[in-house]
This record gives sequence, structure tokens and C-alpha cells, in this order.
Amino acid sequence: MPAVAKQKDDRIKVEQFITDTEGHKMAAVIDMEELNRLKTVLDLIPASETWLYKNKNVLESVQRGLKQAAKGKIKKLAINEL
Repeated sequence: MPAVAKQKDDRIKVEQFITDTEGHKMAAVIDMEELNRLKTVLDLIPASETWLYKNKNVLESVQRGLKQAAKGKIKKLAINEL
């Protein structure tokens, strides 16, 4: 995925969060203009990668792996040992 410079103005502005009885965020209320901006951002994600963003555990694992690789904490994979 290409790197993009982020600016404060690029964030989706949430007017209100809807929570469950325990205070966990369940949904967000946004303006229609913000919804259109959000759809534009989501359209940038290739269809072949959307599964990754739908699975929080896998996405976090991939992000951890990328951080480890950036720090040089990698080793050669021995395929015959799998």
C-alpha cells in the first residue's frame, strides 16, 4: 500500500459515538459529507486486501511483523521444518 502523508484535516470527524451498556463503542454518527470522504478512502483499498482489514487479529499480527522486520528482528524461514 503506498505511503500517504496524513494531515489533521484528513481525519474523519465523528459527531457522536453510540455505546453499549458497558461503554464499548458500537457505532459512530458522522455527517453525510464525512461519509462520502470515508467511502473515497475505503475505495482506495484494493479488493484483494480488504479481507485483512476485516480481521482485526490478523491485521494486528501483520503490523507487529512489519515493525519487527523494520527493526531487523527477522530470521530465515526453513520451509522443510514447517
